This record gives sequence, C-alpha cells and structure tokens, in this order.
Amino acid sequence: MESKNDIHYGMVDVLRLVFAIAVVSIHTMAFKSVNDDLWIATSMGIARLAVPFFFMVSGYFLYNRIGSEKEPRSTIKHLLRIYFLWVLIEIIALFPLVLSSLSAPPILIIERLLFAGVTGSLWYISSLIITIFIISPLLKRDKLFFLFIIGFVLYLFGTTGDTYYGLFEKTMINPLINGYTSIFMLPQVGITESILFVSLGAIVSKYKLNEKIQKSGLLSILSIILLLIEAFVLNKTGIAKDANMYLSSIIAAPLILIWAINSTKNISTKVSKACREYSLGIYCSHQIVMIWLAMFIPVLFANTLIRFICSLLLSALIITILRKTKIKKILLR
Repeated sequence: MESKNDIHYGMVDVLRLVFAIAVVSIHTMAFKSVNDDLWIATSMGIARLAVPFFFMVSGYFLYNRIGSEKEPRSTIKHLLRIYFLWVLIEIIALFPLVLSSLSAPPILIIERLLFAGVTGSLWYISSLIITIFIISPLLKRDKLFFLFIIGFVLYLFGTTGDTYYGLFEKTMINPLINGYTSIFMLPQVGITESILFVSLGAIVSKYKLNEKIQKSGLLSILSIILLLIEAFVLNKTGIAKDANMYLSSIIAAPLILIWAINSTKNISTKVSKACREYSLGIYCSHQIVMIWLAMFIPVLFANTLIRFICSLLLSALIITILRKTKIKKILLR
C-alpha cells in the first residue's frame, strides 16, 4: 500500500475547485430560473456537500501534521490571516453597503465580522478556526471517536434549525437553537457542522480508510442519490428551513474524499496548485462580485443562471489577475 508521502492529492484539489463552483451555485440559486426541481437537485442538493468536503479535507491534512510542535498554532495563524484579509477586502469592495449597515447594533456588527464577514460566505473559515482551536488537544491525544460523537450530536442539534426545522419548530429544542443562532447567526456556523466533518477527515487519515473501503466511486454515487432523495423530501414537504445540514452528507462526504484520494487520474502539480488557488479565491470573492452585479447591472442579476455564470466568470477573472501578482501568496494560499 502507498504511504501518505506516496499519495497524490490531485483529485482532491480538483474537487476543491468543483465544490467552490458549487458554492457559487448555492448563493446565486443557479438553476432556479430554469426549473425548480433542477435547482433543488443542484443548489439545494448536491452542492451542499461542498462545505462538509472542505471541512473533511482540512481535518484529513491537519491530522497528518498534528504531531508537529508548530500545530495547531501554524494552521490557525494561516487561517486567521486569510480570514481577516478577505474581510478587509469585503469592507473596501462593499464600502457603501458597510456604511449602510452601521446603524445596526454594534454587537451584531461585531458578530457578523467575526463569524461570517461582510457577505456571510466566510463563515466556513471562521468555523474552521474555532474548531481547530477547540479540538486540537484531543486530536493530539487521538480521541477521534469521542470527537466524532460530540460532533455528531452537535450536527443533529444544528439540523433542528436547518434541514429538519419543521419537525422541531414547536418543541423545546427550538429556543435552544435560537439561542445558538443569536450568537453564531446560522445553525451551521461555529461548531455544529465543523467538528463532525473535521473529525471524520482525521478518522479517514488515521485509519487509512481509503485503503479499506472498496468501490468508493460506486458508493459515492449511491450516497449522492440518497442525499438527493433527502433533499427533495425535506424541501418539497416544507420541513427544511434551509439546506445546509443533510444527514446523508455524513455518508457522502467521506466517500467522496476517499474516492478522490484513491483516484489514479494523473493530475500535474501545476494544475493541482491552480485548483487550490482558484478554489479559495472563488469561494472568498464570489459574493462580492454577486453584490456588485446586483448593484450595478441588475438586469444580469434577475436571471439566476446568468447571475451564476457572470458571478463565476468575473470571480475567476479576478483570481486570474491576482495569481499574476505577489499578493497571491497571502490571499490564495
């Protein structure tokens, strides 16, 4: 079997980019103007695997490094730099919007900037920072299944304010999830989603599940079908308040990561690096571009498919320009 040093992660990097594009489709509601069922299947369905996948990749590679004395300090410093630089870019790029929001209570402004940024899309990075800070001592002690159980319970709790909201709206859990979102704004922000998937990524790494699970490609397809069934049932029946926390993601995201790790597709280091940089750049910039379109070219914003294509292409153009400058070293890595 290959050692970790022998494994090539080209397909993991390709999927990072694919799922960054999926995030753009979520926020632009890409296919809603075309067909509601297609929108549910894509933006409200498969695309919602993006953040679980990102968390799992982070957990996988963090576990590979966690024995170092530099960790988790090195990773947290790196993520903090990326987060606050992109928040600063959001503030500058959307300054009129920021000015108009200053009438809000100061505590809400602080919460927004700390946990989600101006546009709201940076919540994944802030949640990852919080989670790494909390769980690293347990990762160093190999308490992975304890973390998984804690993460699973927190994830179930989060679903009561998200995908399974309709089932818990009038129960005693509702005030609890409302209390949580009064701090973190949304059910998936903070520790409710991140601990589970970061710990799952670490479990895949520690136990080399990529070597033990056979036919991960077929199993990934079956798990995606399961997710689609869950998405249609919850969204068509009105149970879901949003679509961020599907139970089937707990099965699908690990299988997709395992398939990507095992992929024998020959992807060059140059392409892998480009995929990583475009993934981070598009993820962090697309909401800025989307808001620009709404402000300055509303005719393009009206159709969701055109909104998706324009937001994606303009974001990619911006990142292409940034990649030709020295600033890419601090914004895109």
